[in-house]
Amino acid sequence: MVNWAGGVRAGGLGAAWGVVAVPSSFQAQPAPSWPRVIGTTLRLWLQRSVLRVSDGPDARRLARRRALVAGLGVLIIAALATTAATVTGRASTARSQQTATAPLGAAALAAAAENRELAAMWITAQVSRGVIVACDPLMCAVLQHAGLPAADLESLGSGSGDPLGSGVVVSTAVLRSEFGPRLVTVYAPVVLASFGTGQSAVAVRVTAPDGAAAYLSAARADLLARQQDGNQLLHNANVHLWPAAQAELAAGHVDARILITLAALAHSVPVYIQQFGDAGPGATAGTPLRSMTLGAAPLPHDAGYLAEVLAFLRAQRAPFLATTTVSGTGAATVLQVVFPAPGPLGLLSAQTPK
Repeated sequence: MVNWAGGVRAGGLGAAWGVVAVPSSFQAQPAPSWPRVIGTTLRLWLQRSVLRVSDGPDARRLARRRALVAGLGVLIIAALATTAATVTGRASTARSQQTATAPLGAAALAAAAENRELAAMWITAQVSRGVIVACDPLMCAVLQHAGLPAADLESLGSGSGDPLGSGVVVSTAVLRSEFGPRLVTVYAPVVLASFGTGQSAVAVRVTAPDGAAAYLSAARADLLARQQDGNQLLHNANVHLWPAAQAELAAGHVDARILITLAALAHSVPVYIQQFGDAGPGATAGTPLRSMTLGAAPLPHDAGYLAEVLAFLRAQRAPFLATTTVSGTGAATVLQVVFPAPGPLGLLSAQTPK
């Protein structure tokens, strides 16, 4: 067998034909490039057909002389350069197209379908109703089947514009191909939840209406405000937290809506917090925690206390209206409070007296 990268392999054609040794000067050389092959072919055609010079020891010198007289030298060089560039460009384009359009395998297609379903379930359970969700047509269909109203969906396809009119955008392989790196660097820099890895991954991202830079700047300012208010709550005698919850509050990891709600509750009743949570799977580090679990005394022992807290929480309006769930009995009774995604920025500065 001929190895085009390095001559004849041992045990190949030479052995098959009974050749004992091949002199080094006869070793197969690397195949010439296509531009060189085409250039040689074009030169010979010009020599024989246009300049009418027959093959022989002086053919190339005679052809060059006639070409110079006829003014064909420039034409030959231009033709060679153009042909070589065309062939090279077409080969490069073909390779790029083959890579870009490489189909997903059966396993990846199945994983992508599963990730779409998981993302749809998370969005229907966690994202605020009325928030516009931007998605590719297939993802939009899955979301609608999962119960999201069609009015809350913005279908994005080829040439359909950007997702800046939405509140969240579902990053699938289709949209990543459509928008490229701009999906992260311009339109939606923060992940709320993600499912799967690689080309089949599906991520739920917060849309940045004023661009990624402005959103990230506002997010940093919001983090500082959450740290400041969280540390104030740590010194509130009516706020009782388990150690892990204390650390999260001090670090500014807790959603501003929870901080404002806790401050209001603690004016009238003691609040006992077991934990904060509900960051989506694979969320960007530092994404605020949107849930809190209230438990311990006096919840298991005082039905009046639980009713008072529930009445307060359920009387709120957006963006401070949370989903509340009571579970367990007796000493195991807990109240879970979950605020929807995405959390608005700047609420704490809006609460500061002017």
